[in-house]
Amino acid sequence: MRSFSAHLLLAVVFGAHWLPAHAQSQPEPVEDPVAGAAEISPTQQPPEKTRTLTLATMGQPNGVKLSGISRFVDLNAGVRLDELVTKATLELKVLYPPGMRHDQSFLRVYINDQLSNIHQLSDSRAGVTHTVRLDLDPVLLSDFANLRLEFDGTYDALCVAPENPTLRFDIRPDSTLTIVSTPLNLVNDLALLPAPFFDPRDNSKLRMPLVIPSQRTAANVKAAGVVASWLGAQAFYRQAEFDLIEQPADNRHSIVLSTGEHLPVGMTREDITGPMLVIDSLVEKPWIKQLYVLGRTDDELQQAVYGLVIEGQVLSGQKALVKSVNLGAPRKPYDAPRYVPTDRPVRFAELIDFPTQLEVSSNKPRTNISLRLPPDLFSWAGRNIPMDLKYRYTAPSRWNDSTLSIEINSGLIQSFRLPPRTEQGQNRLGIGLLGQSELSNEEALQIPAFRVGGTNELAFRFAFMPEGERNCAGVDQPARGAIDPESTLDFSDLPHYTQMPNLTAFANGGYPFSIMADLADTAVVLPAQPTVVELRAYMNLMGLFGQWTGLPGNRVNLMMSDDPASSIGSMHWIALGTSDRLGWLNASNMSLPMVLNETERSMGLPPAMQWLMGLWQPEQRVAPDETARALIQTAGSLGAILGFESHLQKQKAGIVITGTDQDSFERAVAALSDYGDVAKIRGSVSLIRGDDIQSYSLGNTYISGALPWWLKLRIVFSQYPGLIAVGGAVGGILLAILAYGWLSGRAARRKQGR
Repeated sequence: MRSFSAHLLLAVVFGAHWLPAHAQSQPEPVEDPVAGAAEISPTQQPPEKTRTLTLATMGQPNGVKLSGISRFVDLNAGVRLDELVTKATLELKVLYPPGMRHDQSFLRVYINDQLSNIHQLSDSRAGVTHTVRLDLDPVLLSDFANLRLEFDGTYDALCVAPENPTLRFDIRPDSTLTIVSTPLNLVNDLALLPAPFFDPRDNSKLRMPLVIPSQRTAANVKAAGVVASWLGAQAFYRQAEFDLIEQPADNRHSIVLSTGEHLPVGMTREDITGPMLVIDSLVEKPWIKQLYVLGRTDDELQQAVYGLVIEGQVLSGQKALVKSVNLGAPRKPYDAPRYVPTDRPVRFAELIDFPTQLEVSSNKPRTNISLRLPPDLFSWAGRNIPMDLKYRYTAPSRWNDSTLSIEINSGLIQSFRLPPRTEQGQNRLGIGLLGQSELSNEEALQIPAFRVGGTNELAFRFAFMPEGERNCAGVDQPARGAIDPESTLDFSDLPHYTQMPNLTAFANGGYPFSIMADLADTAVVLPAQPTVVELRAYMNLMGLFGQWTGLPGNRVNLMMSDDPASSIGSMHWIALGTSDRLGWLNASNMSLPMVLNETERSMGLPPAMQWLMGLWQPEQRVAPDETARALIQTAGSLGAILGFESHLQKQKAGIVITGTDQDSFERAVAALSDYGDVAKIRGSVSLIRGDDIQSYSLGNTYISGALPWWLKLRIVFSQYPGLIAVGGAVGGILLAILAYGWLSGRAARRKQGR
C-alpha cells in the first residue's frame, strides 16, 4: 500500500513557544491565549463510566468452542487512552459435558499474559447452561489489552486424548465483559491525535459530534466531510457516525470547524493568524476535549483540515499553524489502501495486521488473511489467481495424517498431507476467483456480495497428528507452523470489467466511486440550502467512503446547488435528499429505474421527462405509461437507493439516495452502515421501508471497464452456444473452399507442365 504523497509545513505552538526548528520561517514568540485555560482547576469530579463488551465486539460473534485441541481463545479488550479501569467483571454463559473430572478441570483467564482468575468446573452444573462470574484485576487492563480464555480439561484415563469429545467447553455469544472506568485528564497535545476523538483501542462504533459554521458554504461543508472521511478511515470496521450540533458538546469529545464563531476559552478572532489547529479542554470538565479547526476564511479552514488529515502524525503541542499544504500527485485508479493491489504480485506481509498473524500451533491451528478486492475484477472459465505459497512447520518423523488445508470464504481450495522432514518443500497453488462468471447473465446481479469482490477470508488450517505410540500419543505436542509472509498472490492478469448498475458493489465498497481513493472523480450533490438531516447524511456517507478506501476524500467535489448538471460533467455523482428537495432531476435528460413520491410509486423504466415530473413534484398526478410495470398510490413512508448510468457521460455512475420524507431518507442512508442491511442491497433499486429491504434489477444496464477482444468473443460464444456450431460450419466451408482452390491451382500447374 503506498503512502499518501503530500507535504505539509507546520508551525507548532506549545505553550508560548513556536516549534519546530525546520519551519520555513521562525515567528517571534507570542502569547498563547489558550494555554492558561488548561491550568484552571476543575469544579466537578470525573464520573464513572460503565461499558459492556459482548463476545461479538471482542471478535467472536458466534461464541467460543474450546476443546482439548483448541484450548484457548484471545479476545480484544482494549481500554481507551483517556480511561482508567477501576473494576472489571467477566460473565460467561457456559456449557460443558458431565464426563470430565471437574475437580481437576479449570478455566484460566489471562490479561496480557498475566493470570487474573481461575475457575474450577463443577459436577453439579455439568450439562446445564449456566453463568460464570469472574472478577478480573483492573490493574492489568490497559492499552491494547488481550484477554485469553484457556480451557484445561481432563477425564479418568491413563492418557488424555485431546481430540476426545468429552473435552468440550462452550461459551455462548451473549457472554459479556463489563468494565467500570473513570476518565483521565489527558494533556492538551496534538501529538495524541487521532486520540481521544478516535481511539484505536476502543472497538465500539465511533460516534462523533461536529460543529460547522452557521453560514454554510460548499467549501466549509466539504471541509467537514473530509474530516468525517478521515475519521471513517481511522474507524474502519468499527464504523463512524456523525451528528451536527450548534455548540461544542459539554458531555463528550467534539470537533469544531470554525471561522471565528466558536473559539477556545480566552481566544478571540484576532488570535486566528491563519489555518490553525487547537486542542482544548472544558474548564469545568478537563477530561472532555475539543479539537478546533480554525481559519479566517473558508479557504483557510480547508487548508487547516488538509493539515489535520494528511500529516496529522507530525503535529505536537496545543496549537499548530498550518503554513502550507500540498495534496500531492493525483492518485492512480484502484490504489486504495483497503484494496489488495491488483497490478502486481502482492506479498502476504502487506496484508497482515501484526507480525505473528500467520503463525499457528497445536492449540491454535488456524490463521487467516482478509482480502478486499475491487468488485469489478473479472475471471473467466477456469482462469486462476496464482498463489506462491511458502510455509514452515514441525515436520513429522514419517508420513501420517498431518495436513494443511487452504480455504477461501469457508470453501475448501486444496488440502494435502505435510511431508516428513526428509521431504519438506513448498507448494504452488492456484485459487479460482469467486463469482465473476455470473456476470454473463442477469441473474448474476443477485449473487452474494463476497462473490463479486467484497471482503474475503483466505484461511490456512494446520492439523498436526501426534507422534509416538498411540497409548499415550495424546500428550501435548510442541508442533508449530507458519505461513511465510513472503508468499504471494497475483491478481494482475484479471481485467476490470463488470455490468452496471450494481448496488451490491456500491453498498459493500463504494464502487465505482472508490476507484479513485481520494474521490477525485466523484461529485456529491446536495440541495442549495441543505437541511441538518441532509448534512448529516453527507457526513455519514463521507465516513463510509473513508471506511471503504482507508483514505480521507480530499478531492471530493461537493456541490450545493439546485442545478448542478453543468458542474458534474464527466464525473460519477451521488445525489442526497428527500424527493421533493432534488428538483433539478426533473429538468435532466435521464431515465431512472424507479419513480417515487409521497403518494405514488412506479417500477420500470419510463421516459424520463414524463415520469420525473411525478418523482420530484408530489402534487402533480402521474399518468400511467405502458412501459411502466406498476403505478401504486399510497401515503406510506419509503426510502430508496437508485443506481443508473449518468445522463451526462457514458460509463459513469449516477446514484440517488432519497426518501418520501426525512425519516425514510435517513433510514436509506443508515442502511449503508448496517451489515445486515448491506447484504440485502443489490441490483439497481433498493426500497427501504422500516426493517424491510427489497431489491430489484430494473432499467438499462451498462458496462464499466473493458475486456480483451478474444475474451469478448469467448463470452459471446458462451452466451450463444449455437454460434460455435455455426462458426465451425462456416470455418469448415471456408477451409474447404481454400483447399479446393489450392488443389485446383496445383492440378492446373501440373497439366501445364506436361
